[in-house]
Amino acid sequence: MGAIEREDALRRAPWGEPEAAELIPGLPDDVAMDCLARVPSRSHRAMRHVCRGWRRAAASEAFRRSRRMAGVAEDVVFLVQATPLLYGGVPPEPEDGRGSAATECALAAANLTTGEWWRVEGAGEEAAAWGGVVPFFARCAAAGDGLHVAVVGGWEPAAPCLTRDVRVLDVPAGLWRRGAEMPDSRGFFGCAGSDGVVYAAGGHDESKNALRSAYAYDVASDAWRALPDMSEERDEPQLVATPGRVLAASGYPTDAQGAFKKTAERYATTGDAAAWTNEGDMVPNTAETCLAAVGGKVWAVGAGKGGVREWDGGAGGAWRDVADGPPGMKACVKAVGVGDGDSAAVFVFGKMDDAAEEGKHAAWVMDAGVARWRRVPVPPGFDGFVYSAAAVRV
Repeated sequence: MGAIEREDALRRAPWGEPEAAELIPGLPDDVAMDCLARVPSRSHRAMRHVCRGWRRAAASEAFRRSRRMAGVAEDVVFLVQATPLLYGGVPPEPEDGRGSAATECALAAANLTTGEWWRVEGAGEEAAAWGGVVPFFARCAAAGDGLHVAVVGGWEPAAPCLTRDVRVLDVPAGLWRRGAEMPDSRGFFGCAGSDGVVYAAGGHDESKNALRSAYAYDVASDAWRALPDMSEERDEPQLVATPGRVLAASGYPTDAQGAFKKTAERYATTGDAAAWTNEGDMVPNTAETCLAAVGGKVWAVGAGKGGVREWDGGAGGAWRDVADGPPGMKACVKAVGVGDGDSAAVFVFGKMDDAAEEGKHAAWVMDAGVARWRRVPVPPGFDGFVYSAAAVRV
């Protein structure tokens, strides 16, 4: 077969069919796939440039399945984080703890498996135009398809105004693309993803009016659709998405700025009931608790004795104790579930309790099945305030 005919065959045939080229000459494709699956994730983008067969293999579900079966899948957490770019050190945290116009933001990544941290820049025309700078207060969410993380909305200080921009990162490929814009401009909304969909709910508009509206963004079709309105206005809500449902918790109305509610409501993403169901007062310690989806369940993470609890999902919001909060944590800033199934865990970023480390942040991880925390080393320059977090198993 000549070079031209071989390229034509590669274009026509999906990986694994007899007419496709061998992944590694002389090896059966299943053995070759097992070899490729063991390549560390930081080298996946380079691996895709070797040949079309490797690019096709690396983009396949078989490749991700082989990594999981071989026990070499890596958990990567993405953080929309204040950066030290303008200061040569960690930028001073304002009194409200949310950052300021003097603070730049970037998307940071922490590989919990290898211990590596880096600033996410990626490749492609969109990455070059973006320059790696994230709008202030932007939200990020993993789509739940094992591939994509979306960075949604935020505040553009150069304008200054709220942005409707959506940028989608193909995590294994390291490529960015611009997604369809949000249907409206809003800030401090809840954002979470599951089953290939990113949800946005609540927040406030350009006039600081708290919102009840919610939307869903399908990553594959690059399209937004409106969801029914929530029953209450929720500025700064916490949004948690698990298979089949979205939970919108806490937040506050326009006329009660900063008075966070304990109420929550749930939206079923499957079935015919296209409405939000009131869950009543279910959020414990609203100002000091972070909610996260861990192993398909909702966890509440806070500091101190009994700081970690799991919601049973029933009416009335019953909780069961899981563990104490991370040792040495004064207050939780952000929590996000990582992994899945028996290997599910929770990653926590929070303020330290040590007087000598006053105002600094640290990170911890706890496996869902083992009530024992381990400290995650945070390199200098990556301990700025975190506005949003997402996780993908690569």
